[in-house]
Amino acid sequence: MTSLSDLARTLDFIKDLAREAAAIALARRGLVKPAEKSNLSYVTDLDQDLERMIRGRLKERFPDDRITGEEYAPEGGGGPRRWSIDPIDGTGNLVHALPLWAVSIGLLEDDEPILGVIAIPPLGELFWATRGAGAFRDGERLTVHDADRFHDQDNVCVGTNALRAVDPRTLPGRLRDLGSACCEQSFVACNRLQATILLGEHTHDIAAGVAITSEAGCAYATLDGQRLSPAQMIRQTPVTRPTLVAAPKRLQTLLARARAL
Repeated sequence: MTSLSDLARTLDFIKDLAREAAAIALARRGLVKPAEKSNLSYVTDLDQDLERMIRGRLKERFPDDRITGEEYAPEGGGGPRRWSIDPIDGTGNLVHALPLWAVSIGLLEDDEPILGVIAIPPLGELFWATRGAGAFRDGERLTVHDADRFHDQDNVCVGTNALRAVDPRTLPGRLRDLGSACCEQSFVACNRLQATILLGEHTHDIAAGVAITSEAGCAYATLDGQRLSPAQMIRQTPVTRPTLVAAPKRLQTLLARARAL
């Protein structure tokens, strides 16, 4: 098992790597060349270049680790540790100049998220967490605010796929869809959103985000009531059932109210 001291050293490296990737992304954001994938989502030359750069640095520093990501096939060692990269989460937002997109690097050990770093370049923000050491935004410790009920002005995020599966009339608060699962998870951790509902996300979409939200105090459950640990969140990817992320009491309130379409 990776020790806390090893994680701390690794975190410093990954934060620097994420900052470098964010700087490249900002410099090239207005020059990207989009293409459609087979699922009709966008990929750009920036997505591909960033993932190759991040993979190369990880392979050099951690040759025994497995490396996975959105754009390229798995590679590397066969040990218990696996990196999961999303070079640009929210590529559709990037293509349309909507300033909510992120660079995400997560580390899993036996499927448990033990380190996560998410850079949100348009906002100049960096979120991070390591197992047992808390979650942070630019050095500020993050703790989710919990409550027994939702205020009418609380922000509840429902991704596009989830909006087509969950009855929005049964959800509290003000409904949002940000177009970036990494932004959504980071914003729950720092209380800009009070909950988010995922559906369809892959490991690279949530590996870093689960590390951050779990250390900030979030809990997880599927709409039909199955409680999930952080490792179970990873094992259920791609997410096939609407899955809720919120502080524990808010999560219980959502489970009591929310219904499928």
